Amino acid sequence: MQSLKHTESHKEKKQAAYLSLAIGFLMFFLKITAFIITGSSAILSDAIESIVHIFATSIAFISLLISLRPPDESHPYGHGKIEYFSAGFEGGLIIVAAASIIFFAIEDLIFGVELQKLDLGAYLIFASSVINLGLGLFLVKIGRKTNSLILEADGKHILTDSITSIAVLISIIFVMITEFKLLDPIIAIFVALNIIVTGYKLVRQSFRGLMQERDEELIEKIIPALNELRRDDFIEVHKLRAWSAGNFHYVDFHLIIPSYYSIEESHSIQKYLTESLREKIGTDLQTMIHFDPCKSSHCFYCMKRDCSIRQYEFKFPIEWTKDNCLSEFVVEKVNNNSK
Repeated sequence: MQSLKHTESHKEKKQAAYLSLAIGFLMFFLKITAFIITGSSAILSDAIESIVHIFATSIAFISLLISLRPPDESHPYGHGKIEYFSAGFEGGLIIVAAASIIFFAIEDLIFGVELQKLDLGAYLIFASSVINLGLGLFLVKIGRKTNSLILEADGKHILTDSITSIAVLISIIFVMITEFKLLDPIIAIFVALNIIVTGYKLVRQSFRGLMQERDEELIEKIIPALNELRRDDFIEVHKLRAWSAGNFHYVDFHLIIPSYYSIEESHSIQKYLTESLREKIGTDLQTMIHFDPCKSSHCFYCMKRDCSIRQYEFKFPIEWTKDNCLSEFVVEKVNNNSK
């Protein structure tokens, strides 16, 4: 059943990537035609953005095919990190495109701009903005549904492209009404600045993944799940770490259990927690648990009533809060707080 679900997810990703690439070529054709007809620098900036989209989507599609490969001997943790390379590359291209837009716009501000047949150009840009808006929302939705950073990044890129087109359309209409032609390059500059912000966010997201930055969203899911799965012989969780790479999510933590537990019992706990967390979080979750034996100081916080080595009476359980789970020395901190 899970295998079928994965296959359907991969199929959705590929279909979305094909659609994005095909529409990218259509958008470029519409915008470059509009530029040739009108001579608008704002429309040219929009067309440049479409060229970047085609190039970036091609890279993204190749990256997507690689990221969908299962783990192998050379890549035991899978190929998910290629998504971060792709997102970072696309973010960089967005910034470069925005810089070129600003360059052409400043040139037009200095030397002036000649515009013609703006009504026809407006129709073409309107059509492209509507199509891009629908495609961008679709890709972001599919990207989040399938946990694909590549598709989500591509969708956000296309949404910025749509915003660009809408801003250009508004400027064209305003120029047609007022004949204030310098508005055309001014709008192009403002649009470019907005694009730079989006590019920066994608690059930042890429670096977070490549540097294995802590996944706060995953941690917020893991800690409540661990609390639901807690047993009386699970004394303390500490040194919890969580990060993601594409579709795959990784969690490791230390769990203090009674010191007399055998390897078989530890293995049983590992299996119980791993399978239960996958049911709650998702099948792409990889869990590593380091078991620590309890010490006499843990007796105060151990809820296991029938413990054969108990030296002190139970006082209260250690709360598995985010702060405690991420800490390295929980018992010492609890002891200090209870004094």
